[in-house]
Amino acid sequence: MDDALLVLLLTAAACAPLGVFLILRRLSMMADAISHTVLLGIVLAFFLTHDLGSPWLLFGAALMGVITVSLVELLGKTSLVKYDDAIGVIFPLLFALAVILISKYAGNAHLDTDMVLMGEVIYAGLNTVEIGGVEIAAAALKMGSLIAVIAAFITIFYKDLKVSTFDGEYARLIGVPTSILFYAFMSLTSLTTVAAFDAVGAILVISFFIAPGASALLFTKHLSHTLLLALLISFLNSVIGYTLAVHMNASIAGLCAVINMLVYILALLISPKGAITSYIRRCQSIRQMQRDLFLLHIGRHTAEHTQSAENHRDEIGDHLKWDESKVRRVSRELMERHLLRQDGSYYLLTDAGAAAYTALCRRYYI
Repeated sequence: MDDALLVLLLTAAACAPLGVFLILRRLSMMADAISHTVLLGIVLAFFLTHDLGSPWLLFGAALMGVITVSLVELLGKTSLVKYDDAIGVIFPLLFALAVILISKYAGNAHLDTDMVLMGEVIYAGLNTVEIGGVEIAAAALKMGSLIAVIAAFITIFYKDLKVSTFDGEYARLIGVPTSILFYAFMSLTSLTTVAAFDAVGAILVISFFIAPGASALLFTKHLSHTLLLALLISFLNSVIGYTLAVHMNASIAGLCAVINMLVYILALLISPKGAITSYIRRCQSIRQMQRDLFLLHIGRHTAEHTQSAENHRDEIGDHLKWDESKVRRVSRELMERHLLRQDGSYYLLTDAGAAAYTALCRRYYI
């Protein structure tokens, strides 16, 4: 498999499950904040180590993510500003400091803002490590290790994460360490964000966190199903985005983010409560009502006389105030269901149609 595609898939797999919990906890904007402010942690760690490959950069990013969350929580709990406003105050400040430090003091260190903000997964295969005689992209190894940590974290603390996500107060009452769990989760989010810089950068990573999970939640409300579906959607979006980007010679991360958005819009339309699905369901309901009305009309008048003018093929439209095409369509649908038959120029109910008519009379109290 192409190194760039492998790194992209691993990045998507790391971001998607964390994104589901972020959405359920209503922390989507917090993820956006962390995806920007971890840059300050990277910069400060780089100033201390002077090594872009140092693991301390990951530690600095994770620490800055926790600091961001702590500052937002601290400010949000006061009566001075709302929680959302606190995010809007803290993350631009920390992000701006990072950009200033990079442009002022790291201009010759190959730590440029464009690379960190936008990412470029196509270069992932240039930096490799040898394991067992096999060359593996360093970014793939990093993301693979992180996925193992994320999977272990979610598996071990699944029940605690589930109850604290949906009912934090109840979780605290039964002894779940919600604060520790929350900051551990945010630390993982910070680590994932900085590890994803090689692939998608700090800005577009928010799409990889949120879009697959948001799309999955439109189709299922079971947490385990949502996590699996979000993974599947993230893989599909990444493959489509990568393929299109290669053919169009465009930004891979950018096209993947666009595909994420388009798939989410499609999910909004075709999900069980989506616009298209609702329209189809409404049309089906209308057609069912038309069939019921036709059955009731035929049943009522054939009970009086089997050859009533009310059930004559050429006159029934006038009585129902329907045009000829609607009469033909509805009668054909009923005949296909073996509820209606035609005797010369008259419509009559079959035995199954008579039973359906009786059921409709009970339903509508006729």
